[in-house]
Formats: sequence, C-alpha cells, structure tokens
Amino acid sequence: MNRPLEQKIKLTIRRLREIWKRTEDRLRFVAFSTGKDSLAMTAMLYEAVAPERSICLYSHHDLEFPLYLEYLEELRARGIRVETVRPFLGYFELMERGMGFVTLTDPWCVPMLVGTAFVGWLQQQGVRGMRSAVMFRGMTGSEYSRKYHNELEIYRRLDLPCVNPMLEFTRQEIREIIRCRYNLPLNPIYEHMNRNYCICCYTLDARRQAYSSKHFPNVCKRYYGQVEKLLFGSGLIETSTIDPKNKTREEQLRHHGFVHWRRSRMQDVLGAAKQRHPSGMISYWIRGEKCISPKHLIPLRGRWIQRGNELRFWDVTESAADAIVKRMINCLNCGFCVVECFAGRHFDRNAKALRIEGCTQCGRCLRLKFCMGWKHRFWRRIIREVR
Repeated sequence: MNRPLEQKIKLTIRRLREIWKRTEDRLRFVAFSTGKDSLAMTAMLYEAVAPERSICLYSHHDLEFPLYLEYLEELRARGIRVETVRPFLGYFELMERGMGFVTLTDPWCVPMLVGTAFVGWLQQQGVRGMRSAVMFRGMTGSEYSRKYHNELEIYRRLDLPCVNPMLEFTRQEIREIIRCRYNLPLNPIYEHMNRNYCICCYTLDARRQAYSSKHFPNVCKRYYGQVEKLLFGSGLIETSTIDPKNKTREEQLRHHGFVHWRRSRMQDVLGAAKQRHPSGMISYWIRGEKCISPKHLIPLRGRWIQRGNELRFWDVTESAADAIVKRMINCLNCGFCVVECFAGRHFDRNAKALRIEGCTQCGRCLRLKFCMGWKHRFWRRIIREVR
C-alpha cells in the first residue's frame, strides 16, 4: 500500500500480463460497473495485453441509473469494448415472485442482478461451466477488501475464478491513474455522489438519496413500498425482537434499518410434511399441488412417484430428497441454479422461467448451495416431520 504509485502501476501491469498468459484456456472478461475502479483496471489490462482488448460486461437492470448507458457510449468511442447485458429477472420481478428485500446478511442483489447477466452471456459463448471462465474485477484497497479478498480467488456466489489486481490502490490513486495516465472520463454520476450506487442502494449517503428521490421518485416509491408491505403490512415487524424504538417506519425505511433485518422464525411457513416409512421410503405431503413441479424431480428420475399432493421417494438419501423438495417448493424460477449446471439448466428469457433439460443425474443439484429461493425467499417454505 505504501509503494510509490508508478511502481504499483508497473507491478500491476506486469502481473496482469502474466495472469493473461496463464488463463489462455479460459474465457476472460472484465466485470464492468461503470465506476472508477473497473475503469482504471480495464485501462491497465488493455495496456498490459495490447493489442488484445478484453470484453467488458456491464449488467443494466431496473435499479441502475439510465445515464450509465449514455456514459458507456462515450467509453466505446474511446476504444473500451463494453457489452451491455441484462439479468434474467429484474429486482421488482424477483420481489413479486417472493424474494426478500436486500439486507447486509448475504445480499442477493449482485449475484442476481449482475451475476445472472454474466451467466447468461457465458452460456451463450458455449463454455462448459463457470470454472471455464475468468473474471477480472476492479476491487480497490479498502481495509475490508484486503482482509477478505485475494488477488486470485473463487467468487463463490458464482463459482467463478476471479482476479482482483487493484487491492493495493487507494481511491485517490485510482482517480489519478484515470485522469493523468489514461485521460479517460469518469462516470458523470460522481458529480452527484461519491460512488456509482444503484438508485435504491441501502447506503445512508444523503447526496445519493436526494438525487434518487428527485430524479426517480416512482422507482424509490415502489422500492420502499415493497419493503414496507413486507415488514409492516404483514404485521411481521410487531412480532420481531427489534428494539421498539427501531420498529418505526422512519427508522426502518428512511434510515434503512431494514438492511440489518435478521430472518425471523415467523418468516418460515409450512411447505411440506415429511414422513419416514419402515420400508425406507420417504414421503412428502406438499401444501398446494401447484408447488409440485416435475422438472425439479428429474435428477431423481425413476425413484419417485406422485399421488395427488403426495410425493414418495425410494432408494434416495433423506438429504437428497429434502434438497429436491426444498428447491421445488421454494423455486422462484429465477434461473440462478444455471450456475451449477450449464449442461442441463437454461433460463428461457421469453417465458422468464427455468428449463431443466438434458439432465445426466450427476447429483450436483442435490444440495441447496445455488438455490436463491431457499436462501432468500421472504416467506420461506419449510419441511416439517410427521412422527
């Protein structure tokens, strides 16, 4: 961190050149946010591997500022290869399907609103899976970043190899690199705030709130209205263990107290009742026949049968049967589980639904690691055992 800036730049360019050569067998791309960090990293990467120019992927969704798209046109004119991609589903679509609002505990916004856009693009390129690609990310040197991230790591939310070459740089150094070394324009959003937030980011930045409320009142009203409905309209806030002084609408909405929300047991609703049988068979009574989706049962083909609202499994471990049922009854059709299975899972953008075809029954999906419905559904449907 204390090295002279010019030395940091030379070392970073040299490392980028080495990493680029070592990853020739993978599909490489830059995660481009339109912010100063990803811009500086892209410029150094282009210098390191010239005349090659890696593609920069920018995911635009319904909470991103529209002026970002105008800014990208200016960058393209300067030779930056930016491609705009779209997530499988937007924020409001996910909320309407049952997703919980974004909190600081394992937030889903980046993997869902940015990650699925990258996943869709990679799948279109014909790669075998996430480990067949490499993402270059412009994460700079805050204390948090240096503590929890390395130059080379796996971004576990997407199971994606990731390069973070900017961890030693400060914010001031990044601005100097952009202005003095590469003469590139900053995103004009910096005239209104100190970071390129989304319209409804949870930050308490007063400048960001004032700008967003003035220019995008309908988006803000809809965003906070959904949070208010989940917390106050349902009566959930009244049953929570939050200090009474923090239960007010002002504290939860204006001061963004909801981002510190911890999942309550009141958010768990009965989705299925499980019963073990002496024969070794396991049966599940599903609450609501519409929750039974045969596509989720494909990985256990030949080892289940349906009778009305009841599913029966045999020659299946209890953990595998539980995982399949939990996935099925909590599915948001969000497509995020494509991450774990490029071969058998696809998101149909026309139907806005997950398709499962060509399953080889490899067993990778017999877990809940990449199930966003189970992790983040606001009213999570759980299994209770019948004795």
